[in-house]
Amino acid sequence: MQKKRKKLRILITSCIIILLIGILFLEAMYFNKNIQKNNIYKLKNKTYYEVTLKPNIYFSNKKIKANNYYIANAIKSVDIYFNYYLKDKTKEKINYSYDITATLKSYADNGTKLIWTRNFNLKSKNNMKQEEINIKENYSLNYQYYVNYVKAFQEYYNIKAETYLYVKLNIKINDKTNSYVVLTVPINENIVEIAMKEDNSFLKNSKQNIELIKIIIFDFLAIVIVIAVNKILFNKNDEETILKEYRDIIIVIKNKPNINSNNIIYLTNLKDLMNIAINNNINVFNYQNNYYTIINNTYYVYILKKL
Repeated sequence: MQKKRKKLRILITSCIIILLIGILFLEAMYFNKNIQKNNIYKLKNKTYYEVTLKPNIYFSNKKIKANNYYIANAIKSVDIYFNYYLKDKTKEKINYSYDITATLKSYADNGTKLIWTRNFNLKSKNNMKQEEINIKENYSLNYQYYVNYVKAFQEYYNIKAETYLYVKLNIKINDKTNSYVVLTVPINENIVEIAMKEDNSFLKNSKQNIELIKIIIFDFLAIVIVIAVNKILFNKNDEETILKEYRDIIIVIKNKPNINSNNIIYLTNLKDLMNIAINNNINVFNYQNNYYTIINNTYYVYILKKL
């Protein structure tokens, strides 16, 4: 009887483990197919810039397009057109904020050591929650203002330092901040090359990671619940089965036994008590929920929990 029960327990436990592994495998396939391969976010963006020149007799055009070289003294402004659109395909609302900042940084030792920085907050919007982000901001950056600012700083301290102006569109989405667009504008050079960098890498795994964490938590809780229920049921049935299996050696007594507390060994497993009795060819006594046997004036006791 006991062997059959052990086999049944092993079979049921194995089936549960195989089922959970199968669920995890199917979830992994679903995750790869429907989340990683298909972007959760629909993104459109076309941020660009132009350079507006000071009035002069040498250039026929007032504006020069991006990705060119510019004469620093001829620059009046850098006109930046921030265009950013993001929508959650799952139609969930997105918590977001954004700001446009300008930062001056001066470096020494061939640009390897930062010696001075100054931040300028150009524009900001906070605590918005919508199904889509649609940012359209135009900003005309007064280039000569920052040139004069750096010049005053260097004259004050009588130094020459390699200096850059960083203009950023910083977007905070679902508590994660990223400098989506960064324009790097040299300040101390006669010929200026503006570099623009766009970065959406922080979006690629943010939502996917949230979904994966939910799946892992769900699976973990499911495993814990299955193990707990399995343990409770089998422990209860084990004790019931043992009592039925060894009922021939159990003697029920009505009066409370007088046991010397100095000679008691408490057991944590009912089966151990039954094995001790069988190996010594003696009976097990039962008083209420206490089971015990006696060997050489030593009491082996197991207290059975309520079935």
